Amino acid sequence: MIRPLLSRFPARKQALAAVAVLGAVGIAATACASGGSGGRSATGSGARPAPTRTSPGSSPGPDSQNGSNSSGGSTSPSQPQSQPQSQSHGGGSSSGGPSTPNTSGTTPIAPNTTPGYRPPATPRTNANVDCSVAKCIALTFDDGPGPDTGRLLDLLKAQNVPATFFVLGDQAVKYPALVNREYAEGNEVGNHTWDHKDLSTLSAVAVQNEINRAADAIAATGIPRPTLVRPPYGAVDDTVRTVAGFPFIMWRVDPEDWKYPDPTRIADQIVGHAKPGRIVLSHDTHKTTVDAMPAVIQRLKQQGYTFVTVSTLMKGTALQNGKSYFNRPAASSTQH
Repeated sequence: MIRPLLSRFPARKQALAAVAVLGAVGIAATACASGGSGGRSATGSGARPAPTRTSPGSSPGPDSQNGSNSSGGSTSPSQPQSQPQSQSHGGGSSSGGPSTPNTSGTTPIAPNTTPGYRPPATPRTNANVDCSVAKCIALTFDDGPGPDTGRLLDLLKAQNVPATFFVLGDQAVKYPALVNREYAEGNEVGNHTWDHKDLSTLSAVAVQNEINRAADAIAATGIPRPTLVRPPYGAVDDTVRTVAGFPFIMWRVDPEDWKYPDPTRIADQIVGHAKPGRIVLSHDTHKTTVDAMPAVIQRLKQQGYTFVTVSTLMKGTALQNGKSYFNRPAASSTQH
């Protein structure tokens, strides 16, 4: 009965078909409207909308950490593509800029130890001072380098104070960069033997070995071989004097910093016994000695002293191999 009825009303049939078509169009329009941007992105790129993306200018979501956005399309020209997350770690800049250099100094630069290499001549602070006229004093440090030597070098450089370091060969092997730095910053480096043996108890061959082995280790740090020797304990005998082949640099002021680890006492002993032309003994291997140095330098400067290396202190004096020197020799009457 239905078929005949429909056939009798062709206009109704066309109307029903039209209704069906309009219904389908409406459903499609509704689905398109639900996309949220009229079916086109704000940038005009035609990318599919990203439901999890926040407003423009906000931080990208987790899907963009590796340089891709969550919509799968290109990013806006005004929005630079985010960098990999790993670039924001390890001291680098999160914006992809250059990282901040390490200025802690905990990893010193290795010295040039190429055979035959000699660093360029380094001007010594106060090297031109005439200590026959000026009120000079020489600070010397034995047994290093050690863990506190770098801190001492920082102080000496800041105060424009040169010193002389009598280095042990085995310590030069352990801290080559510090030995190189001692010389490079205008200080003098001397020889304190290989491992601090009492030279007066050794054979002639053993004495030479202690001195030469230390000189080799010091030169291997990239600086000139030392020309001054400080014998451990100040102990020398006729054998040592005969075979050493270098002048011996002793001392006139000894704060006994190894025995009394008190910065105040150390400073008082050095300043209290200071006189023009004297050589001061101390040890950069003791923390308390390094702690005492700011007060020593300040107080001696206030008294008008000029700090010099041993070689500058002795300038004009013909140092002789095997002879011991405790201070700058007084001018003889024939020199007046």
